[in-house]
Amino acid sequence: MSDRKLNRTFSETENLSNRPDGPERLREILKTEYEQTGIWETCDRMIRAVMPLLEEIAARLDAEKERQVVQYISSRIKTPESIFQKLVRKERTPTLHKAVETFHDIAGVRIVCSFQDDVYRMVKEIRKLPDLRIIKVKDYIAHPKATGYRSIHMIAEIRSDDFLFSDGVSVHGEEARPVTGADGAVSSAGMPIRLEIQVRSAAMNYWAMLDHQLSYKNSKMDAVKYQKMQKELRSFALEIADIDKKFLKIRKTIDRL
Repeated sequence: MSDRKLNRTFSETENLSNRPDGPERLREILKTEYEQTGIWETCDRMIRAVMPLLEEIAARLDAEKERQVVQYISSRIKTPESIFQKLVRKERTPTLHKAVETFHDIAGVRIVCSFQDDVYRMVKEIRKLPDLRIIKVKDYIAHPKATGYRSIHMIAEIRSDDFLFSDGVSVHGEEARPVTGADGAVSSAGMPIRLEIQVRSAAMNYWAMLDHQLSYKNSKMDAVKYQKMQKELRSFALEIADIDKKFLKIRKTIDRL
């Protein structure tokens, strides 16, 4: 698809958002694109390929340290509604193409480790995996977000050419061709489908789960009450970070016994 046609599609989509039925229509278009491109199936294959590699690392580290380094590993794939809502929150064109172009967490894996040094230990081993191309690493432990959020995010692509959409769109964009969905909207135009791997300690995860719940309740809460709870959470983040370090210090003392 030419850039001219692509730009026209986006322009038409943006105009649709101004109609009374626009938002609902855009939601339906994105859902149809999601189903037609097979993006869920692609993300599922990515996750099923990566999970055994991560579980093998976890088992090896557990054996080496003779304790539980990794508490659990989970995965998820964003639903069409979740993608739509995130695009709206970020004030981006609500199309699947825009999501694939700008989001790195449509497919996600979360690794919860016992202690903070285990987080870095796990990240180091993930970097060595030959089947993953690490695009970017964000260390929110060394540099927490303003909210107090702490974790390490790794953005990765699958190296194997076996991971393809049924219609020919590669996971990492090589030899890809554009695909059009409902109403001619572009659902993917050779953009890479990436995997976000979050690695955090149990203490960090405890805080992050509550912060996540609060962020999704924002629209239903009084602004003053929401800001008050945000402030409380930020202070708790500092306390939990301190406790995380104290637990690590005790564990290292135990290790030396």
